[in-house]
Amino acid sequence: MGRYSDIRRGVELNAALTKLRAYEDLSRDAKQSLYKGQRGSSVKVKANRVKGYVEAFGLVGRVFLPVRLLSATQTGSVATLIGIVRTAVAAEGRALAVDFAAPVGGVKLDGLKGYVPAKLSLTQRGAEVADNKSRVTDIEYKRYDNKSVSSPFGAGTDTETYAAAVADIKAQSAIESFIGSEGNRVSFTPELL
Repeated sequence: MGRYSDIRRGVELNAALTKLRAYEDLSRDAKQSLYKGQRGSSVKVKANRVKGYVEAFGLVGRVFLPVRLLSATQTGSVATLIGIVRTAVAAEGRALAVDFAAPVGGVKLDGLKGYVPAKLSLTQRGAEVADNKSRVTDIEYKRYDNKSVSSPFGAGTDTETYAAAVADIKAQSAIESFIGSEGNRVSFTPELL
């Protein structure tokens, strides 16, 4: 049995459920149109990417695998955010250009299927959005014009662990300064072999 407060919200929640079912019955084109209409002036981050390599944390030996890294040729309002991510993952050789020379005993492995590199993601909180009603239920909620950028990274040395790399990246002054702003977030995703 629910609380009295839950029971009192029954009428409101039933109306939201009716709107949800109506939204689910819309065509894919109609749903996308509603999404674009609500997104308004928000601009999605479109980062330029180039081929590069990272050293795997979980493979024995110096194995370098191909990834798509953030390019140095970024423009627009998110260039600073992209620059912070690029600098953070490039420190200590955790992200390498496509033309780097593999160290003695190292191998560039271009054909490994299923490899997902470790990833650093930064989310910068933007201004609060004025139209903050759900396009599905018409219920108001707080929404921000956030910008997110992510980039793969690998081991800086053949003995560096994932935990050590994460700790080192978090300790960088640019990352600490970024996290210091209210609403900004930093997250890490481990690699999958």
